[in-house]
Amino acid sequence: MSYLLSGLPRPTGRGVPRMLLAVCIAVLIAGCTAAPSPVAVDTVAAATATPAATPTAIATPASTDTPAPTHIATPTPKPTPVPTPLPSLAVGLCRGSQLKLAITVWEGGSGDSYAHVTATNKSSSSCNMRGTSEAQIVDGHGNVIGDTGHSAAKVSSSDPIYTLSPGGSINTIVDWGNWCKSSPAQKIVVAMVQPFGLGRFVSKSLGDAPIPACYSSSMKTQVSSEAWLP
Repeated sequence: MSYLLSGLPRPTGRGVPRMLLAVCIAVLIAGCTAAPSPVAVDTVAAATATPAATPTAIATPASTDTPAPTHIATPTPKPTPVPTPLPSLAVGLCRGSQLKLAITVWEGGSGDSYAHVTATNKSSSSCNMRGTSEAQIVDGHGNVIGDTGHSAAKVSSSDPIYTLSPGGSINTIVDWGNWCKSSPAQKIVVAMVQPFGLGRFVSKSLGDAPIPACYSSSMKTQVSSEAWLP
């Protein structure tokens, strides 16, 4: 009756085994096509493994902090030297830089040699001459070969004051004696050094200077000078 309702032909005794065989073949075919193809475990693992992330270098951002200013030590200024005040006797005296010296005459022949010298005020302002200056005999090479010594440059309160206006002049005589060495280089000149450290001024040569006689080889050469006079 069920066969009639479904519209299917009624199976016969021979058709059942064939039908079962067809069903089995269909099941086998379906099972073969549904089963996944075997995949190597290593391949699956490689395919499914999450690749290790390549580390990316992270640039360190430049510091935005303002660098602390470097302290630069300020050099301590040197104190301005305070000039030593001149003693009262030095006030108004001519400085060496204000004077020009000239040998006017060389005298010799009596044992000593004498240089008559004149100091002239070459500056534009007046100054005074007073007392004595240190006298030096200087050879043609610029070597001091005779000297009265620093103590010879001196001024005392009893010394008269001579004012030299611009162009004014004053005189003295330098005595040079007892020369016991070989003759010095000529173009000998005279230099004068003012007291109180007021400077040195030097003459030009005046021909060949007469060389003093030797009185005693055990003594050094002698130099002296007179006070300045108009």
